[in-house]
Amino acid sequence: MTRPRRVAALSTLLMFLAAMMMTGFAGAQPADSTPSGPPPTSYRFSYTPVYQLETDLDCGGQFDVQRHFVRFDVSRFITRQWIVGLGLSLDYERWNFSGINGLAGVDLWDEIVRPGISIPIIYNTANRWRLMAIPSLEFAGASGAETSESLSYGTVLLAMHAFGPNLMMGLGGGVFDRLDEWEVFPFLAIEWKLSDQLKLNNPFEAGPAGPAGLELVYTPTEHLEMGAGGAYRSYRFRLDDSSAVADGIGELETWVAFLRVGWRFGERYQLDLNGGALFDSKIKVDDQDGNHLGETDTDTAPFVGMTIKGKF
Repeated sequence: MTRPRRVAALSTLLMFLAAMMMTGFAGAQPADSTPSGPPPTSYRFSYTPVYQLETDLDCGGQFDVQRHFVRFDVSRFITRQWIVGLGLSLDYERWNFSGINGLAGVDLWDEIVRPGISIPIIYNTANRWRLMAIPSLEFAGASGAETSESLSYGTVLLAMHAFGPNLMMGLGGGVFDRLDEWEVFPFLAIEWKLSDQLKLNNPFEAGPAGPAGLELVYTPTEHLEMGAGGAYRSYRFRLDDSSAVADGIGELETWVAFLRVGWRFGERYQLDLNGGALFDSKIKVDDQDGNHLGETDTDTAPFVGMTIKGKF
């Protein structure tokens, strides 16, 4: 099967499954739910603008990045054990390079767009296990890239066990085809309530950009929380089909460390202010067949941002 046909088939399949899960169960109530149980359907959204300050490239020149992340998630309880969901995401990045003519003869990008869809399926067993599968697909491309050549897809599998009322821990792994390059990564999944005010958990969802990371969260009051954490991120994106390396591939690899302060407004809404740095970062360029053309390291890059999120 050619790649454009594979793109169409995978997109149609995920869209069909999402529609079947979210509409096919719309009229059904959980078979063993009670009035005091969880709501049959919940919705979450978030918007995160981030500005990465100007940073030097080892090959010469500087760059800064404006990033915008939008998330919308729906979860539905089918029974007390089964939960299905639908996740929609849209990432937009605006890169500003200066003092550099290109990398490995490639004109560098201005914009990157990454829309994605995922379908989490969760099963909670009677013996304290939580099993999860999250198939997803994402289109990642610079401005002018061919959509049919910009697909990443794969799945995350996760198993967690409740060792008591305050600790749930397990292992997960992701398997993704990211623009003709397969990647497999493991990660630790944890929800650990160390005290009434302190907990350790995963701040990010595992997916095409990498594993989940870790965050230590301190909640001194009902409406205030502070967090510190980090993660490894890596993503690939298709380049402009009219560039010097038509349909080539750009890639960013980086470690992220962050601090966060959040304020809750009632039970549904929260505002986070965050800052941190990207370090040990690399920018790479491959040709359309995945052959390596060049790369450069970057200096540590500080960033600032905020997140507005809610649930209903």
